[in-house]
Amino acid sequence: MPKLNRLNIKIVTGDQGMEEPVNFSINSHVVPFENVQGGTGAGQTFSGDFEINSFAHSLTLVGPNKGEWNIREMEVVLDSENIDPYSVRYGEVTLDETNEVNLWKDPPLKTFDV
Repeated sequence: MPKLNRLNIKIVTGDQGMEEPVNFSINSHVVPFENVQGGTGAGQTFSGDFEINSFAHSLTLVGPNKGEWNIREMEVVLDSENIDPYSVRYGEVTLDETNEVNLWKDPPLKTFDV
């Protein structure tokens, strides 16, 4: 597992938004995104990032403390040490206080011609 330098996220909210800050959990520590733009209301787009500089033994997007949040789509860019940044796309999901979305995906394997 490579050291994760930075996490960038873009979230498109579906028909049910939320009014809370967008948080994620890194190694069981819940923190809000930084450099946020946009919003999480119905139909809005949110983007933010966070400089992590740590190994991500667990990395999840946290649901709201109250109510539900319908996410239509999401793109995460993982910038890890000694690896080119790579993006992961997610489809629709509904989050609440009982569930989270795993954001960590292993980097793509290196390809080469034979």
